Amino acid sequence: MSRRIKPYDIEGVEVVDAASDGRAVIRHNERVIFVEQAIPGDILDVFVYRKRKKALIGRITRLITPSPHRIEPGCEHFGICGGCKWQMMSYEAQLQFKQKQVTDAMERIAKVEVEKSSPILGAESPYFYRNKLEFSFSARPWLTTEQIASEGVFDKPALGFHVPGVFDKVVDINSCLLQKPLVNDIRNALRDLAISEEIPFYDIKSHEGFLRELMFRTSESTGEMMVMLIVAKADLQMVERLFKPLSVQFPEVTSWIWMHNPKLNNSYSDLPYQVWKGPAFIVENLGGFDFRISPTSFFQTNPKQADKLYGVVKRMLKEVLPEGKEKHRRVYDLYAGTGSIGIFVSDLAEKIVGIEYVESSIADAWKNVKLNGLENFSFYAGDMKKILSEELMQKEGKADVVICDPPRAGMDPPVVEQLLKAAPRHIIYVSCKPATQARDIDLMKEDYRLAEIQPVDMFPHTAHVENVALLVRKKD
Repeated sequence: MSRRIKPYDIEGVEVVDAASDGRAVIRHNERVIFVEQAIPGDILDVFVYRKRKKALIGRITRLITPSPHRIEPGCEHFGICGGCKWQMMSYEAQLQFKQKQVTDAMERIAKVEVEKSSPILGAESPYFYRNKLEFSFSARPWLTTEQIASEGVFDKPALGFHVPGVFDKVVDINSCLLQKPLVNDIRNALRDLAISEEIPFYDIKSHEGFLRELMFRTSESTGEMMVMLIVAKADLQMVERLFKPLSVQFPEVTSWIWMHNPKLNNSYSDLPYQVWKGPAFIVENLGGFDFRISPTSFFQTNPKQADKLYGVVKRMLKEVLPEGKEKHRRVYDLYAGTGSIGIFVSDLAEKIVGIEYVESSIADAWKNVKLNGLENFSFYAGDMKKILSEELMQKEGKADVVICDPPRAGMDPPVVEQLLKAAPRHIIYVSCKPATQARDIDLMKEDYRLAEIQPVDMFPHTAHVENVALLVRKKD
């Protein structure tokens, strides 16, 4: 909830911390002020213009003394497109504040003692790390302050990212540093070709136009690339006006896919897709295992760091093996998705039992299991709190270790209750949001101690951080 306040200026205040949402933190007159594009160590003049919950929102009016962590952003669209909010902060400092975010969550929310806190695993390169990006077409381009002030005519449609907080405007992207440079070449060529062919871009307000979204998926290990075009009408001839010349210009693309989305919103994971050329998937390899990635399947978007993340899970799983044993008898994989973590650690378990809400993900998981010639798996799809039961463990065997990798919202309390009833010796909890992970650990701390945390940076230049927590049952 937010409300207007009487705006006021503050002069010469120092930024003291970084928040988990990427904004900077200022404390002034016993009040917390959140500021965009500032970093700890900056000394600023700030204009405070809004109140949200218990905090105030401000913006920089003058940078007096830059922080020693401040650097020049590498992207020409920094500060406009809404991504990469920490690009003006050195990568070393980013890692420092992400480590602090995880530690603070465990201390302030879970209120537990962390027996071992391992240093965060950073990325070799903070650029060009994503294997998936989605761009939106828009008949309504976002204009910068400079463009508006110039009084020029800027009626060219846009292909890029939605402006934060403005659902109907898109920033036209010339160069993005998140994915392979080839993606920029293909995106810009497709945009220019669509304009020259007079193929209309979609207007999200009037729901008119043809071109809606453009998605790229790439493989770090095989070099394969998928391009998927999402359109508002099922018109193959219109699609081919773009795909035919582009497929000749960019032979590096291995899969050309298109999809008709007739809905009024941009969600498309439940819609069928059409293969125009090439296979309906690309293949990624992690830890010696192959994974088929279809246009709508979930897969970790930073494969190099995913390999490190899964490696942490595997290392922890190996370290908690019973003495004299080479494998755990039963490992349960909650929120299994397409089975990637379970497959990665499959050589350390006699059997992996995966549970997932989404049936289509389980279908992909079975494909990945078969692709790697594995047999020691069972998968169940549906309501997790109902599936994770005494009856299941009587059928499949009691869980020795449970691996859970829930979405950002964390685990539902009923799932935590069922997990406590299952009482595995160890829980390996993978989380993309330390605050909700700490909340869940708080619910389990009577029965489990927190033996180790291992942060992993999956998304450089953002405040997001992944964390792996090892929980050990106290009675064991």
